Amino acid sequence: MYVPLTGLRHAVRLVDGLTELDDPEGFARLALPGLARLVGCDSLSFTVLGAEAGQVSVTRYPDDISSHGSVAAFAAYVHEHPLANYHRETGDARPVMISDFLSRQGFHRLNLYGEYFRWIPVEYQIAFGLPAAGSEITGIALNRAGSDFTEDERALLSVIRVPLMTALDRARQRQRAREVLATATSGAVAGLADLTDGEMRVLRLAALGRTNSAIARALDVSPRTVAKHLEHIYRKLDVTSRTSAVFAALTGRS
Repeated sequence: MYVPLTGLRHAVRLVDGLTELDDPEGFARLALPGLARLVGCDSLSFTVLGAEAGQVSVTRYPDDISSHGSVAAFAAYVHEHPLANYHRETGDARPVMISDFLSRQGFHRLNLYGEYFRWIPVEYQIAFGLPAAGSEITGIALNRAGSDFTEDERALLSVIRVPLMTALDRARQRQRAREVLATATSGAVAGLADLTDGEMRVLRLAALGRTNSAIARALDVSPRTVAKHLEHIYRKLDVTSRTSAVFAALTGRS
């Protein structure tokens, strides 16, 4: 796989930009523009397909594309999509292209193309899967009108998919941590009632995956103060490590 220096820089910038992502709702807003810079394409989409027919959510980049190709048309004919069907049938989430399954003429014969893709326009597409809840399918698709994607670009997306999966999983875990810890002040989570406000702020940030230095910057205190707070948290929760403290906070057990 050949990756030019500018491509490596775009990859590093993309991964760095997702490191501190707290909210999974913001994933597409950060990931899609970064992927557009990394792998040249005309448009991208972050799509979630639900278990039931018609349950479709699409986030597009640029967000003004497909004024004629509506999400309703996509939802009506997504059952024809060769990449979604392949992923649903095999569970293989690695990058695949429409040209792996259909000739251009075969693609044009689909209602999905006539009612949706031709209006964007999309003649070539590569897509890969991401972690999803239950039987949902979640993925990112990159689109072009002029030329197909190359094997080098497929290999690059295979590599970058791993940190994207990690970032999305981490954001979901952080969201769950926020939701659980938001109930702590009412005593709904066992073992947290004895923590001071300062200790709770430190524990919330620790649950979001922040380092001591990052917590210190966020709270405008010294790393030593953060370490002391963590010592007190461990003692009050009867645990011996940051991981155990976060687990106790999220589950109510030590």
